[in-house]
Amino acid sequence: MRKKFILFVLFIGLPAFAQTDKVLLVGDSWAQQQYSDDIHNAVFDVNGYTNIRILQNADATAVVIDGTTAGDWVVPSELQKITDALINNPSVDTVQLTLGGNDFLDNWNTSMTMMEVDALKNQIVADLQTIIDAILAVDINIEIVLSFYDYPNFEETLGGLVGIVCSDLYNNMMQPSTTELNTMALEFTSAFAQIASQNPKVFHVSHWGRMQNAYGSSDGSIGPGVIQLPGDVSLTSPLIAMREHDFGIFTERDCFHLTPEGYDILVQALFEEYYQYRFDTIFKSLFE
Repeated sequence: MRKKFILFVLFIGLPAFAQTDKVLLVGDSWAQQQYSDDIHNAVFDVNGYTNIRILQNADATAVVIDGTTAGDWVVPSELQKITDALINNPSVDTVQLTLGGNDFLDNWNTSMTMMEVDALKNQIVADLQTIIDAILAVDINIEIVLSFYDYPNFEETLGGLVGIVCSDLYNNMMQPSTTELNTMALEFTSAFAQIASQNPKVFHVSHWGRMQNAYGSSDGSIGPGVIQLPGDVSLTSPLIAMREHDFGIFTERDCFHLTPEGYDILVQALFEEYYQYRFDTIFKSLFE
């Protein structure tokens, strides 16, 4: 009876509606778009975690920058931005890190030797490790969840205005086949994810194949739910999942970034595989 009374008092005393900034997004355009689309807070709300928020202020905006690489962030002045965001906002105890995609897309091409590929991969891993070390040096209670990418679509997005950027990127990679590109992207992010296996404060949630699973294939020959993770490397992410750019009288699809609905699927997976466990510790501890 006494234990039940204590639990009742504890639950009554919980600030059910108090909202706390707990998560800092750090990284490139995928992080920036999830931030600007306010995906996390919507996902937290629909799953009943209305008290958990991502940090949204000038400090947070400074650490989600479109086009950045892991190599960009190891510069001391850039690392300081992440450190400042954490120090200035002590309620934040979780960092979602999304980097490495631009390092890969900007530097890999099909003519590279195995030694050159390994050197690039190792450099990106080293840069990610430097960033992770800097984050964990701020506070031993911080956790980091590594959240990377899903398959691009360089088959249906190379025309038009957006296609100019996509075509340049595709040509610089020496026009890899979809299978070549997807297989290599999987190989690189698998190397990035190994950091999580070496540190109990670092976690990883993979997203490869999520758009194929949610929407099927671009041509409709494969329906939603058929393709299971980590997806089919011979297929792109379906065109419907790729971010739409509005030019007034017409729209075009992106080769690499997702729609808000696509990011919603991605962050829901992050919630199911990481965030719900991260932020359910109070309730778990009551019954241990």
